[in-house]
Amino acid sequence: MKENHMTTIYLIRHAEAEGNLYRRAHGWYNSTITDRGYHQIAALAKRFADTKFDAVYSSDRFRTMITALSIYKTHGLPLRTVRTLREIDVGYWEDTPWAELERIDPEQLANFSNDSQNWHVPGCESFAEVRERMRKALTEIAEAHPNGTVAVFSHGMAMRIIVGTLQGMTLHEIDKTGHAENTAVAKLEYENGTFNVIFRDDASHLGDNIATVRKQPWVNDPKGFEGGIYYRASGEAGHFDVMHGGDVIGAVSVVSCRGGVGTIGEFWLEEDVQKRNLGEKLVGQALSYARSRGCSILSTGRIPKSNAVGLHCAEKWGFHPVCEDAESVTFEKNFEYDEESCWKRLQEVIEK
Repeated sequence: MKENHMTTIYLIRHAEAEGNLYRRAHGWYNSTITDRGYHQIAALAKRFADTKFDAVYSSDRFRTMITALSIYKTHGLPLRTVRTLREIDVGYWEDTPWAELERIDPEQLANFSNDSQNWHVPGCESFAEVRERMRKALTEIAEAHPNGTVAVFSHGMAMRIIVGTLQGMTLHEIDKTGHAENTAVAKLEYENGTFNVIFRDDASHLGDNIATVRKQPWVNDPKGFEGGIYYRASGEAGHFDVMHGGDVIGAVSVVSCRGGVGTIGEFWLEEDVQKRNLGEKLVGQALSYARSRGCSILSTGRIPKSNAVGLHCAEKWGFHPVCEDAESVTFEKNFEYDEESCWKRLQEVIEK
């Protein structure tokens, strides 16, 4: 008689990453984790501190690999990266602000959130393709660890598709399900070739102070994504007007990219929009441009000590002071993936 084996899989979404914070479409785009994301990872590590794992897998994107530190480093296991655990490939949309897509491709944006079978943009993969590659990847992982417990780190839309599928939903039915919080967990059991979903979308380890999705307005927007700011190249390379509707409401520029460091130049918003918490999204545009020019560090340049608002915002937005003189402070944000540096940063958060 054939012996039955059951594999337990904890399928986990990555922590808050640049796309979540800056409201940009990131599928296969390789962005990294934010400061808040590290606090979410620390909470995840605490949740699973006493769980025994036999293996840890993640997609090959930085945001899942960093989130996986919560288990593979703390449990002394190697990390196995699997390309087929990636997020959906959104084609030409990659790294475009959602507000820009709402302006230039509103029909397909609506389909993406509410009618996935009719969603198609140049260069993308379909929801059905994601469903099949995720099912194959999870099946192979489960069968490689009979009677084992495995952590698998993936992405929001990919998880929404596969978990709904394993619950017996069609793609049309999956369109009506909610969006999981960053670091949300689904527990799957695999036995005799079949998956059973024990629970899904559980982020009970996150307090409201470090949650992401539950506090973002797009979650309750009927169209699925909130209106917001987008950017228009203007003047010299690296300079962008900040747009809302058809109006210019600010500007952001990267004035140099030397030695792997991109330096912010112009950075402003009109006074009547400064209180709408839009400033941090401008950092996302500067970071995107700097990365496209081969940089791995974004610098604020010298901020005068008399500019209390500028100093406060730099720290609030995840920049760290690297140089100080009598009159100014220079901050930097490192967005390069390095396992040792990321682990050190996570340990610092855990110890606080």
